[in-house]
Amino acid sequence: MPSVRQLRVSFRTFGCKLNQAETEAIADGFSAAGAAVVGPGEPADLVVFNTCTVTSKAEQKARREMRLALRRNPEAVAVVTGCYAELEPEAVAAVAPRCVVVPGSRKGALASMAEGLVAARLEGLDPLDELRRLAALASGREADPFAFVPGDALFHSRPQLKVQDGCDNRCAYCRVCLARGRSVSLGPDEVLRRALALESRGVPEIVLTGVNLSQYRSGGLDFPGLLEALVAGTERIAYRLSSYEPDRADERFMAAFSLPRVRPHLHLSVQSGSDRVLAAMGRRYRRDAVLRAADAARAARGDPFIGADIILGFPGEGDDDFADTVDLLERIEPAWVHAFTFSPRPGTRAFDMRPKVPERVAVERAAVVQSIAERGKAAFAARRAGAIVDAVIETSAESGSPAFATSAEYLKLEVRGAPDGFEGACSCRVDAPEAGPPADGSSIGGSVDATATFIRT
Repeated sequence: MPSVRQLRVSFRTFGCKLNQAETEAIADGFSAAGAAVVGPGEPADLVVFNTCTVTSKAEQKARREMRLALRRNPEAVAVVTGCYAELEPEAVAAVAPRCVVVPGSRKGALASMAEGLVAARLEGLDPLDELRRLAALASGREADPFAFVPGDALFHSRPQLKVQDGCDNRCAYCRVCLARGRSVSLGPDEVLRRALALESRGVPEIVLTGVNLSQYRSGGLDFPGLLEALVAGTERIAYRLSSYEPDRADERFMAAFSLPRVRPHLHLSVQSGSDRVLAAMGRRYRRDAVLRAADAARAARGDPFIGADIILGFPGEGDDDFADTVDLLERIEPAWVHAFTFSPRPGTRAFDMRPKVPERVAVERAAVVQSIAERGKAAFAARRAGAIVDAVIETSAESGSPAFATSAEYLKLEVRGAPDGFEGACSCRVDAPEAGPPADGSSIGGSVDATATFIRT
């Protein structure tokens, strides 16, 4: 239990894996400074919101949760950062009086503020004044997009290592590039140093993250070169990619993707299966590039987990365009699809594009794609029945309850027979689908994809 004057901090993250990685590093900084990191909804002195601006719903949800958190904890301070805070700081600051905005470009300074905030709390002071002072100081310093060093992985057993930020594309619908700026990359020597530090602590797997990993360029290396250098420079640790652009999944990339310690999991930023829509949205590839990427990944890794992002209801998306998207998905047979509806974002070219697709139609199309995703996940899990797979147990077993793990192929497994308290790398035998529903009540294809049996290694 936190002491009376120990600073209590909770975190709420919206949006992408990169945001999750940055939150994890900030939380570790506060924990190292002596703060108590508490769960969402628990009493807290500081509530950090790492926001997203990809959709208006993400922004609305952030505002709603900020108000709720401060109603529950009237003396708390809301710290709001991330892409929404970068682009609309005035709107964010107006949500509540005890709200301090740290723009997304200054997000990396939050961990360095932890020591001062902890000290202010121990002295019985209101952290609001100290936070405002520290935020003002941070605004005058050069921003460091790579100040997020993976720590003790308070929220995930598979730490995420940020190697790239920003994007040089200017897609018509996206304002993440406006919030995060041009592409920048962490030097390969520093990436390797951080990976070695994680390996030395026994971490079994790293998720490499960025806004657009395919735009990594530093020290004479592109992303495939970085991946090859990481595998060559480490001994045991495995690497997973957060996502990749279809047109950059070329022969050079596939050579690196096929390395044994690179996880057989490729998530493609597809967005649409219609060439007409892709062109209108400023995407730099066409559907053939997606088909080639999926074929090449299977040629390199046999039957890898292939995922995709799809946005439904782009301006002007007709029935024929949607049919092209469904056809593309049926041809690449993804193991999962992240489907969501188009959200017009201020400051983007697509904001005023016509004709608009009615929300009802976009939602109906998203439901169709969701059903494709669920069938694909079930088929992928069924193909693993009886196979022995590498996995990372992220939630340990306790008192006879099962453990929960992520396989190398990115299947979410309920693992039976794992020793109580065991976390980390293991091997599992995937059960046949008729083995029965997961004990936690979730359905296959939902939060758990298959059951498995722990194998001692």
